[in-house]
Amino acid sequence: MKRLLLILTFLSFTNSAAMPSAFADLVSGRCQQEIENEIISLDISNDRIKDVSVMNIYNGSGEGGGRIDHIEGWVSFNDCKGNLVISVNNACIFEQAYTTYECRVPGVKNY
Repeated sequence: MKRLLLILTFLSFTNSAAMPSAFADLVSGRCQQEIENEIISLDISNDRIKDVSVMNIYNGSGEGGGRIDHIEGWVSFNDCKGNLVISVNNACIFEQAYTTYECRVPGVKNY
């Protein structure tokens, strides 16, 4: 878990002062703590985790096209091709978790 915490700490300390406020959530990792808590609850070995990215997912249709729809944390692994995806809503409340392609995490659906 120390490696995961170091990665997430790095994301939170990345210099956002020089960036426009519209990009502040991308740099600081909006809902980062809630996503981190979900990853920790899955008890994934630190050796497996290669990288963690937190991204805003925007509504791309209709009049709300510029609004954040939800936030996703993407975990890439050293031992498989694919990702673990943790999705939370705008209020940072957990919605779902799933893995992609070859990656598996016990108790998490794979697509």
